[in-house]
Amino acid sequence: MKHAWKAYRTYAWGYDELQTISKSSSTWFGLGLTIIDGIDTLYIMNMTEEYNEAREWIEKSFNIDSDAVDKYNSHFEVTIRILGGLLSIYHLTADEMFLKRAIELGDRLLLNFDTPSSLPLAEINIKRKIASAYGWTSNSATAEVGTVQLEMRDLSRVTGDRLYENVADKSAATLHSQSKKDGLVPIFINPLTGRFSSGVISFGARGDSYYEYLLKQWLQTGQKRSV
Repeated sequence: MKHAWKAYRTYAWGYDELQTISKSSSTWFGLGLTIIDGIDTLYIMNMTEEYNEAREWIEKSFNIDSDAVDKYNSHFEVTIRILGGLLSIYHLTADEMFLKRAIELGDRLLLNFDTPSSLPLAEINIKRKIASAYGWTSNSATAEVGTVQLEMRDLSRVTGDRLYENVADKSAATLHSQSKKDGLVPIFINPLTGRFSSGVISFGARGDSYYEYLLKQWLQTGQKRSV
C-alpha cells in the first residue's frame, strides 16, 4: 500500500487515477477518486501521515463546483465510489468534515431520481446540476438503478434527514414491482415509464450488481422487505 500510494502521490496527486506505465494521471470524475476510495484503507492501516494528507485534500480541494466535474459522469459510479467512500471514512472516524462533503454530493445526486417512475437517470453533470440519460439510449441499466439505494439510505441514517432514504425506497419499489421470469430481470429499464425495455437477461455487465445487491438491500432494510 505504501508503494502504491507513494506512486499516486508523486505522479497523480488530486487526480482520479494513476496510470502506472506512463507515470501520469487520468481523470474520470474530476473528484480525486483514488484519495476518496483509499482514505479508509489508509486509516485502517495506520498510515497516519498519508491519511492526514488525504483528509486535508478532501477538506480543502474536493469541489463539486470545479471545472473538472463539468461533464457527464455515471450517477452509479459516482454514488458507489465517491459518496460511498465519504460515508465509509465518516463511519470509521465520525469526522463531521467527511459527512459535510457527503451531504454536498448527495444533494446533487438526488437530481437523478426526479423522474416519473422515481428510477434514476443514468448520468449527471455535477457542476451544472443536470441529470440525463445516456447519450446512446433513454434507458438506465438495471444493475445501476438497483444498487444506488444503499448509499442514499445510509446518508439519511447518519443525517436524520429522510429525504435520501425516501427517494431510495421509491426507486426500489418501482424496480421490484416489475414482473420477473424465474426471479431474473432484463438489463435495461426505462426511468420514464418504470418498465423493463429489453428482453436480454444477463449476470454480466448492466445486470450483475442488481443480483449482488438484493441481499445487501434486504440486510440494510432490516431483513423485512421481500423483493
